[in-house]
Amino acid sequence: MFRKILYFNLFLGITTLHLIFGQRTHHEIVALKKEQFSLPNRKFYIQQIHCDFKQPKYFISRKGLFNKQQPFVLGDSVQKVVLNYLKPSNTYKGGLVPIIMKIKELKVREERHFLNEDGSTKISAEFYVYADKGIAKIYQANAFRTYSGFMNITTQHEENIREVIKSCLTDFNNAKIDFSQYIIPNKIFKAKHTPY
Repeated sequence: MFRKILYFNLFLGITTLHLIFGQRTHHEIVALKKEQFSLPNRKFYIQQIHCDFKQPKYFISRKGLFNKQQPFVLGDSVQKVVLNYLKPSNTYKGGLVPIIMKIKELKVREERHFLNEDGSTKISAEFYVYADKGIAKIYQANAFRTYSGFMNITTQHEENIREVIKSCLTDFNNAKIDFSQYIIPNKIFKAKHTPY
């Protein structure tokens, strides 16, 4: 009789743990905080963002005392999350040239050492413009950021993703491109898939 009660309690405990933990999301969803940053004398606005990788894009962080791998994603699509992050700094005004930003690579790495962790964030992006003969690539930017901390640096990933995106846009803004030679549409284009 005692064994039956023990087995029943064990079964009930395992079932309860499965119901509690089994329903949890297997990955963490990270959103980028909106941030307004200065792009002096900006002559463009980012109209569309495309990515050269499958969505959702999974990144791996490490959490806890035993350094357990924990995947995370930037929302349901990197494009939406990045456009939302850029909203305060990417407002449309008349006379601005629409730009397509193509994110070729976005990597977040985390490495554990004895008492500290090292991390890095890397982005590679290309910038396209509407020209007389279609779409033309006018600039490429790369940004890389490293950081380290004691035991857990996972909380720094969101900030560093923002920083590398900001760095690419700042480089593009400072590139002394003559935007007057490119097409400025009469109205804002609706987002669509653009071959290039």
